[in-house]
Amino acid sequence: MRGKGSRGLHVITPSVKDLQQTQLYVLNNSNEVFPYILFHEGLVKESNTKMSKNRILKEHNKTFLDWFKDTIYTDDNAFKLLRKLANGPKRNVITWQGYDIKKYSFYTKVQDKKSTMQNSGVTLRVESEHFASVHDDNPCVAFIPYFGFIEEIWELNSVKFIVCVCKCKWVVNNTDVWTDDVGLCW
Repeated sequence: MRGKGSRGLHVITPSVKDLQQTQLYVLNNSNEVFPYILFHEGLVKESNTKMSKNRILKEHNKTFLDWFKDTIYTDDNAFKLLRKLANGPKRNVITWQGYDIKKYSFYTKVQDKKSTMQNSGVTLRVESEHFASVHDDNPCVAFIPYFGFIEEIWELNSVKFIVCVCKCKWVVNNTDVWTDDVGLCW
């Protein structure tokens, strides 16, 4: 999706952990990368036959970025897009307090407090495996709705390839919701 920042430009240098977590999120949501994800999960499962599915998923998430980069860079036939994704974003990240995508504007919670237009609230319906415990080997797949607020908007730049991601504070089981005097939920 193409978009552009509209308010409050800043440049930050996030921690390596935050940048890697964000890159993993982008890769997990890229159709072009999906076959590699399935293949790598299979490799992890094959080399750790006694691990629970939960532990396999954690090991996959821990090792996928390096494995993906090594795999793409040793494949002479890999698409340019995959090489850019494997390389990851630049270390410095542009952040925005407002961002426009198509005909929609998104604000951070901080920007909302300065504006009469409230655009920091988000909802997301996620399909994922859910584990009852660390030892659960039979996760169920479910669609779970998440509600929250945008805390940060990042533009990840992977050399002429920009991805916008939002860091959100998610409401936990509707217990973190409160309503102000004018009826806005926080």
